[in-house]
Amino acid sequence: MKYQSIKTIFVSLLFLLTAQLSFAGAIQGKVFKDWQGSCQDVNGKEICFVVQPLYVDNKATIMVTTVDLVQHPKLPVVTFRLSKMLDATKDVQFKVDKNQAIGLKAKCSETACLVHFLLDKRMMAEFKRGKQGVLAFIATDTKKPRYFPVSLSGFTKAMSALKKG
Repeated sequence: MKYQSIKTIFVSLLFLLTAQLSFAGAIQGKVFKDWQGSCQDVNGKEICFVVQPLYVDNKATIMVTTVDLVQHPKLPVVTFRLSKMLDATKDVQFKVDKNQAIGLKAKCSETACLVHFLLDKRMMAEFKRGKQGVLAFIATDTKKPRYFPVSLSGFTKAMSALKKG
């Protein structure tokens, strides 16, 4: 009887472990309208996120927007990665539809700039209900404002799938 109980527990644990591993990359390659699921191996651990690239003439990527559940213990993190066209000494703003913009700061390396923010309760609601976000910044070359769109079509389903995975 004890052997049967141990065997049942072992099989159950094996099933749960296998199921969790198979769900981890379940979002990889899935498309949610304008968002896509992606997973990468980071130091031996699979990190999954949703991503939306912005292209110039459907060729060169000028900005990549990602949302992940890894960078912060409780809230999703939105990250915009773009080339060094952004002047990091100036304010960066993001807004959804006609809602109030939020002020952000950029951190730039020699090759790219990153802008992060937490999807708090307010911003999550705006992302879920909104149609389009806009990242606004001052360009380094022209010293004039640039506006990059972020489609929110499919965002709610993408986040649901990310949370399940």
